Amino acid sequence: MNLPPKTVLVATDLSDASEPALEAAAFYGQQHGSTIVLCHVFDPTPFAAPTLLPGPNEVLDEAASEMTEQARKSLEELAAAKLTGCQVETAVLRHASPGEAIAEHAATIGADLVIVGSHGRTGLRRILLGSVAERVVRLASGPVLVVRTGSP
Repeated sequence: MNLPPKTVLVATDLSDASEPALEAAAFYGQQHGSTIVLCHVFDPTPFAAPTLLPGPNEVLDEAASEMTEQARKSLEELAAAKLTGCQVETAVLRHASPGEAIAEHAATIGADLVIVGSHGRTGLRRILLGSVAERVVRLASGPVLVVRTGSP
């Protein structure tokens, strides 16, 4: 890992739970001049009727394109509001597994650090919903900083 990291990938689900991760990324960008890659992952396939898969589906493609554009706009708004003074790039990824997509994208761009937020779910909710942060930690080839909701 380069110290300070030159490229920091910060993943967001566009919820308030991502706020601490954005604050951590802002620190690296403002204090160390790191390039921040703001990333959002979504899975367009849950919106498709099973009978329409696996062949091409214009409705699904159109919906996914609209979701991509909406997410890109949201990332740009987040960057303007939370990452002022930082060099920011955005990435909207379509993938069935957000954890895998984040780890793969980090490797692709050569991120020196990945920052993810954690909702802090426990017990049955965590088992049923999974943990994107845990998956990123397991799959990423480099360091991962997990910032819990409510962290200072």
